Amino acid sequence: MSGFERQRLKQNYDVLREWVREYQVSVGALFVLPVFTIILLLLLYPMFNTFWLSVQPTTGIGFTLENYQTMLSADWFGQVFWNSALWVVVGVSLQVGVGFGLALLLNTPFPRQKLVRGLYLVPWITPTVVVGLIFKWMYDPQFGIINWALRWSGLLDSSIAWLSNPDLALYALIIAGLWKRFPFVMIMLLAGLQDVDERLQNAAAIDGVPYFARLRHVTLPQLMPVLKIVVLLSIIWCFNQFAIIFIATGGGPIGATETFPVKVYKLGFQQLEFGLSTALSVVMLGIMILVMIAYIRVLRRRGVKLWVQPRSNTSHADGATFDICWFTWSLHSSSFLCFGLWFRR
Repeated sequence: MSGFERQRLKQNYDVLREWVREYQVSVGALFVLPVFTIILLLLLYPMFNTFWLSVQPTTGIGFTLENYQTMLSADWFGQVFWNSALWVVVGVSLQVGVGFGLALLLNTPFPRQKLVRGLYLVPWITPTVVVGLIFKWMYDPQFGIINWALRWSGLLDSSIAWLSNPDLALYALIIAGLWKRFPFVMIMLLAGLQDVDERLQNAAAIDGVPYFARLRHVTLPQLMPVLKIVVLLSIIWCFNQFAIIFIATGGGPIGATETFPVKVYKLGFQQLEFGLSTALSVVMLGIMILVMIAYIRVLRRRGVKLWVQPRSNTSHADGATFDICWFTWSLHSSSFLCFGLWFRR
């Protein structure tokens, strides 16, 4: 670098520093600006473009709600909504229940504890595509290990086509999603249990408080800041789950496992109905935001803080990070599909 270039760079630096001082611009805002710009270009703009595409008429340019009217009056909308609600409610309930139970179990000392903890993380680090293929073969009526084990134990006389039965397919995939997601809940709650005050546990035990009463009145209140974030992220990830369902059943049989992400993909990339696909993706994002707002309000009414209380030696801004994580995750998760539809168009 020549002397002239160095002098020019120093002059630009001095001008920028004076500008920051004059307008009292936060240095932190300058550091966040590049990331915010990337989010604006890669997430928010495609989302806005997707919304604009959803209100365009079939022919020409204008503003119409025809796509939304067609979507809401379609025969498949009610089934997709019910499948998505069942997938999220049952799936998240099982994930939190199994994860919490295993976290309590792994929090007690026993031989080879670290090894067992590591083995329980195998489902979480397994790629989602691989999980879908594994359970597709496990549920196979001819060669699947599940039917073989049930026949061998005498519980079944003949094989069951788990993924071909409209009454069983969605519940079979919920088990697959449970196997994939419960390690996240387990490891997060296990980390939260490490911070539970043992003095309160010991005092309650000495006073003769039963185990489940201690669990409800001592453990859960201290675990609630972590538990609420785990439930929130589980709802978002479960609602946006696509790979397991699409690989195992493709949304079948006869739409029995079609959830919002699967239906959006099939409308946009298989049937080339971009208007309906983008309209459904906008409704999907709106439902997710409404659910999260309701979840946050329920927590507030029950007196649960919306972020983990920061320790005395940390900044309050560090704890406030959790206050905005729900909205960031909703935009982040839902925008990839919007970006794909916008790029495809």
